[in-house]
Amino acid sequence: MVVTRFAPSPTGYLHLGNARTAIFSYLFARHHKGKFILRIEDTDRERSTKEYEEMLIEDLKWLGLEWDEMYRQSERLDIYHQYAEKLVEQGHAYPCFCSPEELEKERQEAYQKGIPYRYSGKCRYLTKEEAEELKKKGKPFAIRFRVPDGRVVVFRDLVKGYISINVDDFGDFVIVRSDGMPTYNFVVVVDDALMGVTHVIRGEDHIPNTPKQILIYEALGLKIPEFAHLPVILGPDRSKLSKRHGAVSVRNYREEGYLPEAVFNYLCLLGWSPPEEGREIYSKEELIQIFDLKDVNDSPAVFDVEKLRWMNGVYIREVISLESLAHYVRPFLEKAGFSVEEEYLLRVLQKTRDSFQTLSEAVDRLRPFFLDEVNFSPEAMSVLENERALLILEFFYAKIREEGLSGQKVKEWAKQAQKELNVKAKDVWHTLRAALTGELEGVGIDVLCDVIPVEKALYRLKRAMDMVK
Repeated sequence: MVVTRFAPSPTGYLHLGNARTAIFSYLFARHHKGKFILRIEDTDRERSTKEYEEMLIEDLKWLGLEWDEMYRQSERLDIYHQYAEKLVEQGHAYPCFCSPEELEKERQEAYQKGIPYRYSGKCRYLTKEEAEELKKKGKPFAIRFRVPDGRVVVFRDLVKGYISINVDDFGDFVIVRSDGMPTYNFVVVVDDALMGVTHVIRGEDHIPNTPKQILIYEALGLKIPEFAHLPVILGPDRSKLSKRHGAVSVRNYREEGYLPEAVFNYLCLLGWSPPEEGREIYSKEELIQIFDLKDVNDSPAVFDVEKLRWMNGVYIREVISLESLAHYVRPFLEKAGFSVEEEYLLRVLQKTRDSFQTLSEAVDRLRPFFLDEVNFSPEAMSVLENERALLILEFFYAKIREEGLSGQKVKEWAKQAQKELNVKAKDVWHTLRAALTGELEGVGIDVLCDVIPVEKALYRLKRAMDMVK
C-alpha cells in the first residue's frame, strides 16, 4: 500500500511551498487508495510552539486535507533513543565529546582555507573504554553517525532522475545532540520506516539530506522509500518565493478572502501538468483521479498572485454553490460589523457574485446592501448639493412609496425623470447613487434596488433630502 506523509515543523505559518508539498503527498496517496500521515516535527524546543501547531492543523483542514494518522515527534523520543543506542552498539555511530568551541575552531580553520567544513573525526577513534571514562567524568556528548569512507550514494528520484552524492562532502554527522534531542536526518528515517512510508515527497532543498538518510536506513537494515523532490517555487522575478514578493503563507491568503478550493487548485498547478491541456479548474475529487508524480515538472514553478486572484474569481462566480459562497463570505461581513440574515445574503450574492474576486473585496462591494447609516463621501456630498438633486430625490421617493422598488422600475423612472425634470441621465444616476450608497462608484444601482428593502431605500433617500434642504 502506498503511504505518504507531510511532516511540518510548527515554527511558523504554513508556507505556500509546504502547502503544495502536503497537497501533492495527499493526492498521491489518495490516487493509489493509500494512507496519508500528518507528522508534527516538533523536536526544535526553542522554535516550536503549540500555537503554530494549532494554526498548521487548522490551515491544512481549511485546504481540505484529511489524514489517516497523526504523530508528534516530541512524544516519540524514547523510540529515537532506542535506535540511536542500536547504531552505537553496532558501530555505526559513536559518542562525540567535542565542545562547541572546538567545533567552531574547526569551522573557522576550514573557512580560512576556503574549503567546505566537515567534522574532523576526532572522536571517531575513541575506544569504548575511553568513551566510558569521559562519560563517567560527566563530559557532555553528542552521538555522531559513522559515515563510510569513500562512498558514493546513488538514488533514483521520481522527479529528478538519478542523483549521486559523495559522502566525503559531509562527513560524520550528529544524530543526537548533547542535550539528548535527536536531529532531523535521524528521526525522519526512524519515523518513515516505522510508519511504513513508501514515498517521501518533499522540496528539492532536501536533496542534500537524502544520502545521509539512506546511510541510516542501510545501517539499521530498514527498507528505503522512494524519493520525489519537488521543484522550488519562484516569485515573479524568478528568485525564490519570499516575503518580499508579498504574502507567502496559506493563512495570509485565507485572511485576504481566498477560497480553499481555489488555493488548493492553484497550488496543484505549480510544478505539475495535468494530462488535459488547456484546462485549469479541477475539483479535489478530479485531482485525486488524475494526479501522478510522473507529471511533476523538474523545472521551478512561478507563483503568480494575479493568476490566483483570477482563479479565485472563477470559483466565486461559477464553481461553488451560492450557499457555499454565503458560508465563506458571512464571517467577513460580520467582522466588518454587519448583521447578516441568511435569505437576504443569498439574494444579495445571487445578484453580485460576479463583481468581486476575493471575500475581502466582497465586503466593500456589498457594503451598500447592509449599511444602516450611509456615510457620504465628499464627492457624494458635492453631487447632493447640486440644485437639481433635491428634485430628483423627491421624484424617486414618491415613486418608491407609491409603487414599491425594483431595478427595472428604477431604470424606467430614470428615463421619466430626465424628461419631466429636464435633467441629464448622469445627474439622475449620480444623485441616486450618492443618496443610496454614499459613494459615486460601486455596485449597480439597479442591482441594489432589486435587493434592498423598500423601507431601507426610503430611509436613505429621506436622509439625503433632509441634508440638502
